[in-house]
Amino acid sequence: MKVQINEKFMIPLTAGNAVGKGWTSATQYRPMGVTWHWTASWDLQGCRDTIGGSHPAQQGIASAHYGIGRSFSEGIDRYVSLDNRSWHAGKNQLLRWDGQPSNDRTKGARATIGVETVNIGYARDGVKAGADWIKAYSPNGKQAMLIQPWTEEQIAMMIQVGREIIERWPAITWQDHHGHHDVCPGYKVDVAGFPFARVLRGIYEDPGIPDIWSLFWTATQRQRALVKLGYDLGRFGPNGDGVDGDWGRASDVALSAFQKQNDLVVNGYWTTFVSRTAWNLLMARGIDPDSLA
Repeated sequence: MKVQINEKFMIPLTAGNAVGKGWTSATQYRPMGVTWHWTASWDLQGCRDTIGGSHPAQQGIASAHYGIGRSFSEGIDRYVSLDNRSWHAGKNQLLRWDGQPSNDRTKGARATIGVETVNIGYARDGVKAGADWIKAYSPNGKQAMLIQPWTEEQIAMMIQVGREIIERWPAITWQDHHGHHDVCPGYKVDVAGFPFARVLRGIYEDPGIPDIWSLFWTATQRQRALVKLGYDLGRFGPNGDGVDGDWGRASDVALSAFQKQNDLVVNGYWTTFVSRTAWNLLMARGIDPDSLA
């Protein structure tokens, strides 16, 4: 089912609003990727009130290109044209779209398309987890979270939006998609638990896109990957190999060493960029990534 995109809440391209005209020379006058977010709200109206239209709560502070509801009846909002920039990332951004260090010219607001998905985020005071919520850890490995899952109808709409994006900007590949927490690790945790593999396989109509995300959602999986790649985590845990699900100093040291040895930014955060590198190394060494489960 294709959903009609609602343009009633477009943000005016005028001074004082969180939008920018066109793309800049820093990215060859085109977007370099897609940054996926969650709204931390229960419905699409909350997203509209926060960033959409002429006078949102975050006027002049934040925006996004799209807002995607949890059902076909909620639908999809467009807030900013794909030919213009939305201010969806930038504050405390450490990395750019490819995992390299970011600066003011390459931050998300200048370089990538921002997509908000309606999701309350993780269980906390006032937000009780359901039986089907997803277990995922923060990029620093120290915060275990239970994440609200995205609905089937929402996933279908995310695929629709993704196809519209790559139809307009075909140079964006599946490897150019990431979460807000990937470019702002330590500041953001969205979109932990996101169904990247399903969404990207649908967008690009390619079932061969590997799932480099869910294999590394938990601290235990990340520790197993580091051990299989030859890093010493000590003698803790049931098997005496340091894999105990408790992300401590030994895990931090091993991850930093992994980042340094693979030309990644050394910051101690497990991002999509770390996951992709680890997956590629495991495959190159004939190690089945599914053994991390």
